[in-house]
Amino acid sequence: MMQWKKRFPRELNLRTKLLLLFVFLILFPLSLQGIVTYRHFSDTVDRKTEQFTIDIVRQINANMDRLLKDYERLSLMPLYDEMVLKILSKYDGEMGSASWASSDDYMKMKLYTSAHAYDRAEIRGIHFVSNSGILFSNVDSMAVDSVWDSRQDEWFAEVNRSDGAWMLIPPHMPSYYSGTSTEPYITVARMIREPNTLKRLGYILIDIKLDAFRNILSNLNFEQDANLIIMDSQKRLLFERKSGTEISAYDDLLQHDQLRKNGGNQKIELGGQHYLYVQHHSNYSGLSVISLTPIKVIQKESRELWTYTLWFAVLCLAIVTILAVGISYRITRPLIELKKKMVGVEQGDFNKRVSTFGHDEFGQLGRGFNKMMEEINRLFNEVFVLGIREKEAELSALQSQINPHFIYNTLESISMMAIRKNNAEVSDMVSALGKLLRYTIDKVDRQVPLKEEIRFVQSYVQIQQMRYGERLRVEYEIDEDIVDIPIPKLILQPLVENALYHGIEAEENGGTIWISALRFENELLITVRDDGKGLTETEIEQLNLKIRTQPSYQSWRREGQSGLGIPNIAQRIMFIYGERGDLTIDGSLGQGLAVTITIRIQETGGGEHV
Repeated sequence: MMQWKKRFPRELNLRTKLLLLFVFLILFPLSLQGIVTYRHFSDTVDRKTEQFTIDIVRQINANMDRLLKDYERLSLMPLYDEMVLKILSKYDGEMGSASWASSDDYMKMKLYTSAHAYDRAEIRGIHFVSNSGILFSNVDSMAVDSVWDSRQDEWFAEVNRSDGAWMLIPPHMPSYYSGTSTEPYITVARMIREPNTLKRLGYILIDIKLDAFRNILSNLNFEQDANLIIMDSQKRLLFERKSGTEISAYDDLLQHDQLRKNGGNQKIELGGQHYLYVQHHSNYSGLSVISLTPIKVIQKESRELWTYTLWFAVLCLAIVTILAVGISYRITRPLIELKKKMVGVEQGDFNKRVSTFGHDEFGQLGRGFNKMMEEINRLFNEVFVLGIREKEAELSALQSQINPHFIYNTLESISMMAIRKNNAEVSDMVSALGKLLRYTIDKVDRQVPLKEEIRFVQSYVQIQQMRYGERLRVEYEIDEDIVDIPIPKLILQPLVENALYHGIEAEENGGTIWISALRFENELLITVRDDGKGLTETEIEQLNLKIRTQPSYQSWRREGQSGLGIPNIAQRIMFIYGERGDLTIDGSLGQGLAVTITIRIQETGGGEHV
């Protein structure tokens, strides 16, 4: 990692370094100031939002206390009305024993309850229940039962245990309503006793719609994405306002035992999401108001500030980059032009010259480059012309000594004489030798089709089989789709010769050589494998290592290594193809060796080339 860090700046060009320097010097102080300002503002906004949420929850509880005190006073009114007490006392008896009441009593009680329920839309009904089960209500007689046995509703048992104190019953569905109700009611209930004797005369039930709690929220600026829960001292749910989803936060809190009896605020995680948990407890009613506000909602303004800061930073980066590119371009333009000229020189064009850049350092550098190129061009021409003339002289001397056509004609004459003497083996060997000479001498191309290289190997194998007989067996596995792909000339025969002399010749029973050529995706794989004596794993690893380091012929001779054709072929493949070509050796002791040449095939408009 440290080496990479040291090497990375050096690999950048001067223009990029200047660009990065300008951008860093401008954006670093700007970014530092933006981050500090954002963090301070964000923390301040988050604290104020949290405090606002706490104040809202307290206000909701205070409004609920005022509302419930009003209902408490309403439940006390019958204790001071002689008419109500007198009518309830008339229908005393065991619960469920009553069957009817006089219409006059119904009318009086209806007028009384209707007067107290007037202009209170949140009250579903005010009901008086006698000890025997007579029910007086302000609700229309068609919508409510006139006689009701309270023992069939489990929630009413709690009213009996209240002993005259007012109490709040969680949402329930009273059975005295004749119609089907789609929403439960919360009931403020009280047992009515005769003021003097404290004898129980009946009960008052005030059914309140859940809209009463919704109205409280509508009058306050409560966060729409937050959950609100109202529960009693026994952790029973009275009201819950859910956020965007229909999932109950109360159920999750109850399931994870995160409901508390007293107030407080903290940050909790629920369902994989973080919330601000705020709870306020009322000593008067015993109710607790819980607010669950997602942290992401609290940080909404902070995110908006972050988005604004980010876009502003992007704008500044764009402006700074444009200015830096312009400045760095004007500074480095002479160097870039000089670099392009030098690349042309590397490719062999020694006529490249640069225009002068004035009298500064760049101008001096350009004039020095032009002067150097003139001298190199002069020396190169002298050496090049001299080398060509030497090669031409050597070629002429060689051609004067050996005439290839003369050799071909002589070999053909020998072959015809062998045929006339009925010596087919001699004829075949002479013909194969002629093909070898013609391939090596006549073919001056650097690359030949794969099929021609295979034919050359077959001629060589034919001559060797005349010598070794049945001890030498050769099998071919050539893919017909790749026979026209060009490959370097004379790369297979040295591998076959190496397998023959160093792998099979010493074996008493001879051996087999497999020559295969196939295509795997975009790679051409050529393998020469034998079943000879092979090498140890250590020797194979050393052999592959020396091939990768491109050993010279002399070094192999000094170390006494076998297979002199292998390093030569490896050097040629790496020289011609670079990273697109490779030669690997594999095998084991007593099992033979396999030499594989890998060449990556390139797709061009005119066909496939390696």
